[in-house]
Amino acid sequence: MFTTIFGKQIYYELYGAEHGNTLLYLHGGPGASCLDFVNQAKALSRKIRVIILDQLGVLRSEAIAEDEDYSMEYQVEMFEEMRKSFDIEKWSILGHSYGGMLAVLYASRYPASINKMILDCPSLLFEDSAKSVAEYLSGHIASHNSRAESELCEKLKTTDYQGGKEFVYDLLELLNCCTDMQLRNYLHGVSYEEYQKCMDTSEITDEMWAKGERHLVKLLEEPSMQKEAQMKRVSMLDDFMPMLQKITLPILLLNGRFDPVSTERQIEYMKNKVQNLTQIVFMNSGHFPRIEEGEKYTNAVLEFLEN
Repeated sequence: MFTTIFGKQIYYELYGAEHGNTLLYLHGGPGASCLDFVNQAKALSRKIRVIILDQLGVLRSEAIAEDEDYSMEYQVEMFEEMRKSFDIEKWSILGHSYGGMLAVLYASRYPASINKMILDCPSLLFEDSAKSVAEYLSGHIASHNSRAESELCEKLKTTDYQGGKEFVYDLLELLNCCTDMQLRNYLHGVSYEEYQKCMDTSEITDEMWAKGERHLVKLLEEPSMQKEAQMKRVSMLDDFMPMLQKITLPILLLNGRFDPVSTERQIEYMKNKVQNLTQIVFMNSGHFPRIEEGEKYTNAVLEFLEN
């Protein structure tokens, strides 16, 4: 289904329409789409209403024009406008990976619109996550790739990028070097083939996938509009942990034990500094506990939202 937000066509799916308690899913990536949350949305919909979407410029949603400004703030405004257009007084939000950054930004801007927040294997400090991923991949890269790629891995682990965006492109290059798809997708409890079976890609074209590249590029661009240039734009390269610390909503933190994206540094900060936080660790999961330990994930989310 499609809805029009700020004149843009946004693809979404709705499950459990008969329920009043609503959960909005915010996918990661950036640019990953909601494809791999469909099965979990169906499972959750026995008790709650679930809305999943492809963010602007991702897969089935309208592409971002080459000369168009796009930012995390704009995406958050789209979420809020969607809530209003669907006539939902309040909803809860669930952000996975990069979607955790969006969830924190949304909750900090519009706390009155949100009941509860779930952070699913979040990355709240991208450079920290990138270094952890490099460490996670280092053994495979060293044994399967060239010296140049091993040096890139070492560069990611040891360089202080000082908030610059170069490390994002270094990380993407490193991931492209990794031939083990299970490692590349940070999976532990299921194989890459099992993960793929969770997604129906029969109607997804190469052109749709290609949109995601511009989505990421736009997030890393400096603002071109004068009114935006007068203030600091929130960036995916920022540290979102201090912003999270100020949020007083009930928060559920879901972590896979073997997930390299949510680092020990980030998890310990959240456990020690964030109010009203409950943590659940999935002992046989990497970055996708909703797939790797699906039933436990469903029960954890429903218990948190219904109590």
